Amino acid sequence: MVEEIRIIIAISMFAVAAFFDVKERKIQDIIWLVCGGTGAILYTVELPDAIDIVSMVVGVTLASTFWFFRLYAGADALALISLSVIFPTYHDFIIPLSMVVIATTISVIYGIVYNVAANSRTLLLDNKIFEEFDEPLYRRIAAFFLIHKRSKSEQFAFPAERIVSGRKKFRFRYDPDDEFSKDDVYVSLAMPLTLFFLIGLVGLIITIISLDLSFSVCLQNCDLS
Repeated sequence: MVEEIRIIIAISMFAVAAFFDVKERKIQDIIWLVCGGTGAILYTVELPDAIDIVSMVVGVTLASTFWFFRLYAGADALALISLSVIFPTYHDFIIPLSMVVIATTISVIYGIVYNVAANSRTLLLDNKIFEEFDEPLYRRIAAFFLIHKRSKSEQFAFPAERIVSGRKKFRFRYDPDDEFSKDDVYVSLAMPLTLFFLIGLVGLIITIISLDLSFSVCLQNCDLS
């Protein structure tokens, strides 16, 4: 019963966080405090075992490392820490590590598809792309997959260009807590990572439950035969 409660808390936390992440890319810390605190209180009912503790350490370490190197915004790091406390393991899966892998995979695929689509449209309309940049061919090829020209309706994107010695250069690396660009420039997507955490968590749980049910049915059929 406690495990089911943890699942509900974790999914509810990410559902609320993802709503605000998609809407305004800002998430109030109270969400992590309430949900993470509730998850911690549940350990008074059922103590964590060794793998739970290992998972929590892994989750906190990953979140702290990603935040330190500016790979995660503060809210994303707190989301991973909260998840580590609320729902550290499920059927021997280390949930924080699984979510990092799944969410990163989703964000990379989504980003590449979005950028390629946007840049293909620019290329078809203008018959040229990146001509204003003083960059070698290999960086122009990389830029086709990593950045795109900001549309007027796009609210959440980071500047992906800079001026160096009077020449326009690509800026592939950004700080996730940077200000969003409002100019007509090339930009990098500001990913709603909590949405990808939510998709990954729900998908993983459904997959594990489906596999368990399939395995149980298979065992029953084998016994009957």
